[in-house]
Amino acid sequence: MPKVLSDRGKVQRQNHLKRLLSHTSEESAFSITELAEALQKEGYKVTRKTIERDIEDISIDYPLSETAANPRRFYFDGEFKIDFELVFDENQLQTIVLALQTLKQVSPGVLKALCTDVEGTLMSKLPKALGKEFNHLKSLSYAGATVLGEGGEIQPGVFQTVLIALRKGFAFECQYLSTDDPQPSERIRKFAPLKLHFAGAPYIYVYDCENDVIKLLRISRIHKMKMLELKVNRKRADEINLEHVFGGYGKGTEKVINYEVTCSQPMALRFKDHKIHPSQKIEVLIGGLFRITFSVHDSLEVIRLLAQYGEFIKNVKPECEYMKIKEIWKKGLAAA
Repeated sequence: MPKVLSDRGKVQRQNHLKRLLSHTSEESAFSITELAEALQKEGYKVTRKTIERDIEDISIDYPLSETAANPRRFYFDGEFKIDFELVFDENQLQTIVLALQTLKQVSPGVLKALCTDVEGTLMSKLPKALGKEFNHLKSLSYAGATVLGEGGEIQPGVFQTVLIALRKGFAFECQYLSTDDPQPSERIRKFAPLKLHFAGAPYIYVYDCENDVIKLLRISRIHKMKMLELKVNRKRADEINLEHVFGGYGKGTEKVINYEVTCSQPMALRFKDHKIHPSQKIEVLIGGLFRITFSVHDSLEVIRLLAQYGEFIKNVKPECEYMKIKEIWKKGLAAA
């Protein structure tokens, strides 16, 4: 593994040297001794030899000029614009690679394109050794398809406008395609964006400017979007409880249900392999049974998920939720 991957102190020190030299000319050039003293005042433990090696490294990518006088003095000849370099250790870099690959796998085209742009920017800003390692890690990693599938395609320009409106704190107007209507309503609606949410597809928490309630919009269902010069009340985001959010349904403001599922081993093993929510816990009971508990907002999505395991379920609390699961399970058996 290249040494520069873990030598963050060296990169930071050399970046500090670049900043010092970026303000120089032939008349204000620095000697090796002066550069060493300047860095020592900033808390760097350096010697003249260290600075000499750093100058050699810097001059590979940023050609330096030097005066003919003794001692030699160094400066950047002509216009010089210092650029930043990103520095990560191996684990951080691999995490970024996996995150980008996963996001590209489960995202619609517009997010795939943005992930590709991010990769390009990283490659242009990473030191050469890290850039090579980034490509190497990409060849060692793969994010496959998930049960969530890919998010629906987003109208051109919509996702970018959502991000701008969210960052700047402006409301927007649009036509919104509901799940019950295959065509977007002609009615123009106004929403104030509060928080981006990704659950297999990109969603946006908003409050409806007409009836003043918080909603969760799937971005692929937004059409003919236009940002407005209407400021958002960001405090409304405090009403969203993301701790108990489950998937891409609900608003994060519904009541919280504490589920307690008693089941046999096959269901317990599947939930152990695929944790459905951070609050999930699995306990071993007597008689080969298990108890799975988790707390999520009220959502039909949870009921549908549990109904898939109907043959393994012995009991569910609250009882009212168990009745819903039984109904879906029985309908599934009848259809089969």
